[in-house]
Amino acid sequence: MGITCINTKFSEIIMDKNTEEEQANLKDEQQFLISVEDTLDTVKRSIHKFITDVPQALANSGLDLDLGKLNIENDQEIQDPIPDQTNKEEKEKISALNMKCDQLQSQLQQQINRNKKTQEEIEYLREQILNQSTYCATLGAVLGNLTWRASRFPEIVDVWLSGFQHMIGEFLSITDGSFVAFINTYRSAFPPTCNVEYQFIIGLLGIVTNISATPEGREFLITDTNGRAFVQKMVKLMPTLPLSQGSLSLKRLMLMIFYNVSMNKTGLQYLFESRVSDVLDYYLRNNSLPDETQFLCLRVLQSMTYGLMNPKYIQDLTNTLPISRIENIATSNKNEMSAAAKQVIKQLRDSQKLIHMN
Repeated sequence: MGITCINTKFSEIIMDKNTEEEQANLKDEQQFLISVEDTLDTVKRSIHKFITDVPQALANSGLDLDLGKLNIENDQEIQDPIPDQTNKEEKEKISALNMKCDQLQSQLQQQINRNKKTQEEIEYLREQILNQSTYCATLGAVLGNLTWRASRFPEIVDVWLSGFQHMIGEFLSITDGSFVAFINTYRSAFPPTCNVEYQFIIGLLGIVTNISATPEGREFLITDTNGRAFVQKMVKLMPTLPLSQGSLSLKRLMLMIFYNVSMNKTGLQYLFESRVSDVLDYYLRNNSLPDETQFLCLRVLQSMTYGLMNPKYIQDLTNTLPISRIENIATSNKNEMSAAAKQVIKQLRDSQKLIHMN
């Protein structure tokens, strides 16, 4: 009896154990099925996403894809990712952009045509200005040279100064501006003497030279604002003139103006203050210059040192132009230059003696 009870209980224990194992296995199967179901759902979503993205990817790649021919297993047609309304709006935008592009292209072509026409007008006007400039320079050269010849007569200059001083002042202003522009343009090398611009400038300087040749003329030249400015420009620019043959005539006229101005008391003072002695020293040290140019420099020195009594001016002149340098010219075999140099030395020494005596 006892053994039978034990067997019965053992059998029950075994049955309970089998039941638990079956329940555990059933639970595992359920979890497995749930896991499989989740996996299938994930795969399903991925497949649907892939099917949805493929047309857009193909469209972005530039391929012309007929989406209407693609079907899935249940014959469900894949929908165009871009709705018809969106396509219509995009087409309208593209059409508007094309129209705008055409308008801009038309405007660009019109602007190109206008620019071409403007360039042609500029070329035409440039040619007109060049012709006008040549005409004005030629006219100025002709009238300047004729007036230069006429101004050789002192009575002509007297008439100008007696009734047309304001016009003479304007003429000196024009001469100043034209002279500076000419020097700046041809600083490295002067044009041929037959050039109309050269003839125009030399005519202007010739007129100023003849005006300064009369006492009233040099007084007006050195007291008029435009005249003083022109003299100062000559002093400043004369050392910058090229050593070409074409510059000799201009240098001759400029030195003659300095000589004429130096015979006026106010003019002499202005020449000293403007440091014209530096210009004379520059030309007297340059042995490559023609004798005529150096002789004119000595003539200016003769006029400046004649009766010179101002200690400041004497000291300034001898510091800039040592007497020993002038003595070298005086001992040369060039009679005219030697005589002028000796006269300058005599006048300087006389002035120095008078200063020491006082």
